[in-house]
Amino acid sequence: MAQAAHAPSAVRDRAGTSSRAGSPPVLGESVHRIARWVLPVALGLVYGDWVAANRRHGGPITDSDVAWGVGSTLAFTLVAIAVVQVTRRLRRDLHALHALARAAFAGAATGFLYSQTGDDIRTVVITTLAITAVLFLLLFYRHYTADDV
Repeated sequence: MAQAAHAPSAVRDRAGTSSRAGSPPVLGESVHRIARWVLPVALGLVYGDWVAANRRHGGPITDSDVAWGVGSTLAFTLVAIAVVQVTRRLRRDLHALHALARAAFAGAATGFLYSQTGDDIRTVVITTLAITAVLFLLLFYRHYTADDV
């Protein structure tokens, strides 16, 4: 006979922060607030550099490659921050929408990055759709089974 596992409820400590029952908060809310902005910027810098490197195909660095890298950095960072802010404001029971928003962003970013290599567009599209589908399934599972989204 199978029984459902007990989901731990959120507990508030004296500072008012929420944590799972039995596990103390490791990092405070201020660290999470800072990471919510710093992480997309850091990932955007890496992404922009990667786009520029893919675009130049191992050749010399040109002004257009640098411009593509800077533009890609700004676009990735702004869209990543927007996706995080929008998904944080969604209702918790919309698991598929949470997963779809994040998977679509990751898939589109990966597809654009791959398209800069100059490969055939069919290969790029098939790979992008496969990555997006796998990420959607993984993120949906994570959101569906996690107590706190």
